[in-house]
Amino acid sequence: MKTVIKTSTGSYPVYTGKGLLDDLPSYLPETFVGRKVLTITDDTVAPLYLDKVRNALDSEVFVVKHGEKSKSLASVGKVLEFLAEKEFNRKDAIIALGGGVVGDLAGFVSSIYVRGIPYVQIPTTLLAGIDSSVGGKTAVNLSLGKNMVGRIYPPEAVIFDLETLKTLPKKYLKDGYGEGLKYALLCGGELFSIMEKGVDETNLERFVDLCVRYKADVVEKDENESSLRRLLNLGHTVGHAVERKSSLRYTHGVCVGIGLRVVCSACRKNGLLSDNEYLRCVELFDKYRIPENPYPVKDLIDIMRLDKKTDGDYVNLVTVHGLGDCRIEKMTFGEAEVFFE
Repeated sequence: MKTVIKTSTGSYPVYTGKGLLDDLPSYLPETFVGRKVLTITDDTVAPLYLDKVRNALDSEVFVVKHGEKSKSLASVGKVLEFLAEKEFNRKDAIIALGGGVVGDLAGFVSSIYVRGIPYVQIPTTLLAGIDSSVGGKTAVNLSLGKNMVGRIYPPEAVIFDLETLKTLPKKYLKDGYGEGLKYALLCGGELFSIMEKGVDETNLERFVDLCVRYKADVVEKDENESSLRRLLNLGHTVGHAVERKSSLRYTHGVCVGIGLRVVCSACRKNGLLSDNEYLRCVELFDKYRIPENPYPVKDLIDIMRLDKKTDGDYVNLVTVHGLGDCRIEKMTFGEAEVFFE
């Protein structure tokens, strides 16, 4: 499947399907031919898929340690020094081969090295394939918060080979389903029904395509997150607070799932979400083994104040009024605390 994302700054294709890495030159932009290329990956993905990239094109390689700690300014500095030592310039390119950490790191480096060089996303996890690789958001973390340093810098292409999911540990497959649950609530309809049935080999490609198409539609209308794109933060404001409070005990997608639980419960309590649809949501969270929120709401509210999506004394929360009916609501932190109690 090919989905083309068109925005005011340009367009790029998102390819999804099986066996794409075996025919990688067919999906790489023509502009990559003859360029010097750096593949950024991690120590888990490199032994599995780096050879497929290097068989397709001659590439320098930079390997980071797997995990969220590599999504840091220290890692950015090391990659930038490597690029400079290898004399990369604006005519050269980067490939991000891995999950969300590698994709965000490589994208951010691409956006700032010599004021910007082209890059391609090759996600190898479900979470990255349906969410973080699409839309051009790049970022790294600070000690006080997640994704606090970054910019929107679209890739030249996204190439998601679903065969890579066969080597993905169940822990990280669950991580991707956390983001999938977000899309199920945003879309309702067929996507929600697929997740109720259970994602398997018979509907995996359709599940992925529905998630990608929804995000593509939103990004085309609001690439810079001035309004509509904030819907994609459903579950994330609470989820990021859980992530930080837990010191990364939970993976990102699971934290998003916990955030969805908290938001749906609050929406039901405040009369926004019907009992029937709330119960369908809870059944879905249980099906994908999303845990209950383990922390006091007040503790999470205090952390939310540091979230990059805050607006002074206000926070933009995405609330659920029905399956496929989510809305952006601006609240003071005091109002948010009452809303979630």
